[in-house]
Amino acid sequence: MKMNRALTTGAGIIAGLLLFVKASAQDEPNKWAPANIKVDGQATEWPKPLQFYNNETKLFYTIANDQDNIYVIVSVPDPKSQMKIMRSGLTLSVNATGKKKGGASITFPLTENVSTGAPDVPEASRALIAGELKKQVLANVKEIKVSGFEGIPDGNIPVRNTFGIQTAGTYEAAGNLVLEVAIPLKTLGVTSLASQAIAYHFKVNAMKREDKKEMEAKRAKGQAAPMPGEYEDNFAMYYSADFWTRQTLASH
Repeated sequence: MKMNRALTTGAGIIAGLLLFVKASAQDEPNKWAPANIKVDGQATEWPKPLQFYNNETKLFYTIANDQDNIYVIVSVPDPKSQMKIMRSGLTLSVNATGKKKGGASITFPLTENVSTGAPDVPEASRALIAGELKKQVLANVKEIKVSGFEGIPDGNIPVRNTFGIQTAGTYEAAGNLVLEVAIPLKTLGVTSLASQAIAYHFKVNAMKREDKKEMEAKRAKGQAAPMPGEYEDNFAMYYSADFWTRQTLASH
């Protein structure tokens, strides 16, 4: 009887420790933002490697803040996740209450209306110029989509806006898609850097069914798929991938 009671007590202690470890991992503190940070899609000022990786979305990421803004940098080496983001965007939601639901959201890059005037080139040459074309697409994005921010109307707003939200993206020489975003704390209703848990939702949006129809129509005519990127007959491309994490604000 005493042994059973001891085993039960021991199991309870272990379970409690596991729950504590899990909770602690969920509430990792943010990094303090790098000095002279610039939201330009370049990862040069960020410590390498990025702090976290999520296997569901294939994203590397770091979350940081200073006294005014939250900053998020994402690196995407996975080609399929890159294609989904380039066609349908990444949605980042931030809930300042720490609850893993809802929150203010940003979707970017919005590339669907961007035209680079890409030439009709032979298949053998497409891979050589695809990287530069994708960089051009990202550089020419004019709008982002927002929802749920204090003092900002829901819907599309300019990339260069007066609300302080900044986004940028580019491709590194290694072929990774890099995205950066800065969000003013005041637009989230955050007024201090107290040890406040903030919940973050990363969602790699699914490619649209229209993309699949366009691809199939092109192939039926014997034409190559449109750039940027190349399409694949992959079921998972038409489903989103996402995850939640929670971190506390850093104080310098």
